Amino acid sequence: MKYPLDRRSFIKTVTGAAAVVSLGQLPAAFATGPQLSSQSLGDNLWLFTGAGCNVVACKDSDGVALVDGGLEAQSKELLRRVQKDTGADRVHTLFNTHWHPQQTGSNERLAGTATIIAHENTRLWLEYANPVPPQNKPYGPLPAKARPDKTFYWDSVKTQFGDEPVEYGYLPQAHTDGDVYVFFRKSNVLVTGGPVSNQGWPIIDYRTGGWIMGLDDALKTLVGLADDNTKVVPANGPVMTKADLVAQQRMYADIGGQLGRFMRQSLGPDEVIAKAPAAAYEAKMGDSKLFVDQAFRSLWGHMAPDA
Repeated sequence: MKYPLDRRSFIKTVTGAAAVVSLGQLPAAFATGPQLSSQSLGDNLWLFTGAGCNVVACKDSDGVALVDGGLEAQSKELLRRVQKDTGADRVHTLFNTHWHPQQTGSNERLAGTATIIAHENTRLWLEYANPVPPQNKPYGPLPAKARPDKTFYWDSVKTQFGDEPVEYGYLPQAHTDGDVYVFFRKSNVLVTGGPVSNQGWPIIDYRTGGWIMGLDDALKTLVGLADDNTKVVPANGPVMTKADLVAQQRMYADIGGQLGRFMRQSLGPDEVIAKAPAAAYEAKMGDSKLFVDQAFRSLWGHMAPDA
């Protein structure tokens, strides 16, 4: 499969851009930091917050599967909290919904004890030091043992954790070019990864393949998976509904359409920001300047390849 490597080389050229432990090795009694909290999402499913992103745990007879691992600085306390609340003594599976440090901070701690699942592009990005927006400080590379060891490309994959059927699939070129959703079908819990935020605007990491219309397409895919009773877990912020996903998809379609017109008018990023194409959504989402800047720049590789 040459595409991920070729695209990666193209993007990098254009932009210029702990010890292994299991939960069983942690003490049974401990105190967690006040920033960590959890809530039940149903039988054998929990949402953990305060580790840098939303983390979902699914318990089965073998231990726990985690969707995302939080920041490295929060990893030890997060895993202790997971042990306490689920009663499981090990993490056997870890999903990385994309490559950013908020999602991959437990990779080194769980390397060798958990299967790490991700899109192949996520594994490839973790081979390099890459700038993390918006501060653009470099992150990576992760040691080879801490990179995902089970990857996929296009097709969705079905698996089972205990009596919970699970589907995970690719959301192409949305927030990054390696975004993954994880859907716990029996519990009707859809974990969206980076394309969805319920706590301010999402990042569009155009340096690693994200773009505004891919974000729109990702929301359409997620809307198609959900029903009116689905608990939608975004990358950040409170649990959402299908109606919330629909509203965000329409918002991105509106903003993306405006940005496309501005691109055809040969406007620059500062001129586009001044036009405030996302102003109508700021009451709910917050100041939009950074998001508009990233979204507009994300069009360059699609609508203005010579820019």
